[in-house]
Amino acid sequence: MKRSVFVVLVLLLLSSAGTSAGDPVLLNVGGAVAEPSPMAINGMNYGNWMVLYDLGDYYHELNIPLLRFPAGNYGDENLLNHRALERFVRAARYLDAEPMVQQNILQGSPEEAAHWVQVSLDEGWGIRYWFIGNEPDLFATNRAQPHWTPEFYANTFRQYAEAIKAVDPEAKVIGPVVTGTPNEVWIKTFLSIAGDVVDILAWQWYPSDGSMDREAALATAVEVRDHMRMFRQWMADPAVNPLGYQRDIPLFLSEFGLSWRTDHARLLTDMTAALWLAEAWSEMVLEGLDYAAYFALQGTGGHGLFDAGWFPRPTYFAAWMLARMGPVWHEVEHGGHRQDMVMYAARDEEQWSILLVNKRRQAVQVAVPADTGIVHHWVDDEEQEDLWFRRAGSVIDIPAYSLNLITFPAD
Repeated sequence: MKRSVFVVLVLLLLSSAGTSAGDPVLLNVGGAVAEPSPMAINGMNYGNWMVLYDLGDYYHELNIPLLRFPAGNYGDENLLNHRALERFVRAARYLDAEPMVQQNILQGSPEEAAHWVQVSLDEGWGIRYWFIGNEPDLFATNRAQPHWTPEFYANTFRQYAEAIKAVDPEAKVIGPVVTGTPNEVWIKTFLSIAGDVVDILAWQWYPSDGSMDREAALATAVEVRDHMRMFRQWMADPAVNPLGYQRDIPLFLSEFGLSWRTDHARLLTDMTAALWLAEAWSEMVLEGLDYAAYFALQGTGGHGLFDAGWFPRPTYFAAWMLARMGPVWHEVEHGGHRQDMVMYAARDEEQWSILLVNKRRQAVQVAVPADTGIVHHWVDDEEQEDLWFRRAGSVIDIPAYSLNLITFPAD
């Protein structure tokens, strides 16, 4: 049954019994530190089996900048076809999102890839981004294809890139799309062979199989910055990337989530996953990631912002809050410990937005630098299917284990 309203107005403050003792945490906003890439926040992996139009109003709230198709292993098991691509392009246009397509390198060929690039041009579909395969580092073990070594993939990538560019010189080719982050062997080998032809370096990241301790799982969010710095180092090193070390190669986290284990809901799209998602995506922004695509938009086993019954998962609210962060991000200090709480600040011409992740199992009070016009949105472990909001004073009660968006007028 479709939910018509997710936002619930709270007229009363949380009771004092639900807040922690002691002085409020003081929030201080500092100078500008980042301007997110337009493709960095709320990109999604998408498959034609996902519910789209019936949840369209809620998707439009997310300002989705890109769709990667088809989501996950489906693209390794099925060749592209005209009907599927046409339907996908309609979905991308409906969401005003950039369409990005994965070429099937297990069953296809460079000639087949070039064919679909030509079809896109002929049909006016506007597909400019082409992924060359998906998780090729798993082909040898998961697909019983031992010849798929890093060297074999890199040389295959070059063949596909040349075929695609022969048809559309403006096309962007993306690889190696590997797992096991940071996967030094595969990425370094790929750069050594194809660093001069890859337009965007992509990888996939799932730090958990759903069995980790919650605190340990949350602590992985900040690791994405180390991954990005490492990849940039490798790309700029002539010993690693002899053919392309002078090129500016953007970075694309093409699939990510706290857990990869589709059939195990824990840490997949639960409250812990929402807290992690808000922090991880914010860290990508601060480190200057160019492209990102969460896995997945809707209903792929335990993955998806909405379940099969169309109910929102906590991760939807993380994306909803991220969509409301302004175009310029600022540093924010609160004097606490990262394992307890993280905050991110952004502003536009009219207001400040504070994204606050409370990882503690107890409530806390936060003092914001404003007197009027303060609005507090939140979702917490107790009420995971609704986004709550209230008009607040300068001292705000933050629920335990919660994700919060606090807005107030800019000076």
